[in-house]
Amino acid sequence: MAKRVTVRGDEAEITVELDEGAVASELWDRLPMQSKARLHGEQLHFPVLMPSATEAPDRYEIETGDVAYWPVDDALCLFFGETPARTDKGSPVASVGRIVAGIEDCKLVRQNETLKIEAAEGQGER
Repeated sequence: MAKRVTVRGDEAEITVELDEGAVASELWDRLPMQSKARLHGEQLHFPVLMPSATEAPDRYEIETGDVAYWPVDDALCLFFGETPARTDKGSPVASVGRIVAGIEDCKLVRQNETLKIEAAEGQGER
């Protein structure tokens, strides 16, 4: 069974299914955590310092629902619609997973809102 994390805000609950890569594994190992939301177009990102993440960024092309780590800003990025990064070939990102529930809740998150990132229910205590 794939590992899932929940990103919770004041009104939002977003479930992400993690890939099996090194960055996703390090994110899982660091749960639970909190961070401040940043919005950029229809992209939600927030700092998640992962100093031992060594998986090289490999993607410029992203799709709605993708979740990736952006090493330039030490941020986890949730792509829920159109963003400049989808059209301007910005900095590459490392794939972390996919949004599997609550993608519409991304629009409920406000700038600088505190987000809680934790193992999804049924995934065991972290």
